Amino acid sequence: MTPLLCSAPAKVNLALEVQGILPGGYHELDTVFCWLDLEDLLDVRPSAQTELVIQDEIGQGAEVVANEENLVMKALRGLEDLVGRELPTRLHLIKRIPAGGGLGGGSADAAAALLGVARAHRLPLRPADLLRLAARLGADVTFGLEGGTARGQRRGELLSPLPPPPDLPVLLLIPPFPLSTPEVYTCWDRLPEEIRRPGRGSAERVVEALSTGLAEDLLRSTGNDLEAAAEALRPELADLRGRMVQAGCTLARLCGSGSTLFGLLEPGCDPEPVAARLKGLGRVLCTRFRRSTR
Repeated sequence: MTPLLCSAPAKVNLALEVQGILPGGYHELDTVFCWLDLEDLLDVRPSAQTELVIQDEIGQGAEVVANEENLVMKALRGLEDLVGRELPTRLHLIKRIPAGGGLGGGSADAAAALLGVARAHRLPLRPADLLRLAARLGADVTFGLEGGTARGQRRGELLSPLPPPPDLPVLLLIPPFPLSTPEVYTCWDRLPEEIRRPGRGSAERVVEALSTGLAEDLLRSTGNDLEAAAEALRPELADLRGRMVQAGCTLARLCGSGSTLFGLLEPGCDPEPVAARLKGLGRVLCTRFRRSTR
């Protein structure tokens, strides 16, 4: 049995369409995920007893608690149920992705736990076994296993790999407040039809843009249906998106269900001056798209 250090990259949704309600109450999505060069790290070590330790390197965002409700622990328990025995493991989670920001940190951590625990304990599992378990934990967990760039349909767990995006600077603005994903979707459900569908068709447009590999195609293709709901709950998000464009971003979008915003810059642009102009509005991070997969 071997200790492992597992990467859990953040993601953005280059497109996010909400297409309706599925049986069971889940929302049907058509989305395009892409990894960022921003990651949590999960140290996985077989141990005499199970323990989850969280090291917060952020100091901002929703609180992440080391209990059985944490997705890392749910991933471990799911593996134990699958193999029919206990898997005592020490899990040391280094948090660098803000929680409650729409960057998929919790889902990425769960995916890293599935991979890390399976490898550390040398479990004889197939990729399909992990994918089925990931889908039960959450749609974004499935993408966390596959990584790279992918179109997610149904709840987001039906994945189709896509070409990586052009090498563009990405700027993240993390406001000093999180948003609850269930609250954002509930708000979306209550919005009038003409307000809640601003990104209609964005997924197909982004897929086409990625196929050309041209930055200008991607920069005019992104969309997120949840922006209207998130901005109804926190109207200041609309102002922040405008401020990002004024500061030099070519576009600014909500990350998933928020509250983090991401801005894309033209190829070759220096993001640091843009980040400096946004100082005081929240935590600002400069990053890029991660082009690797698992």
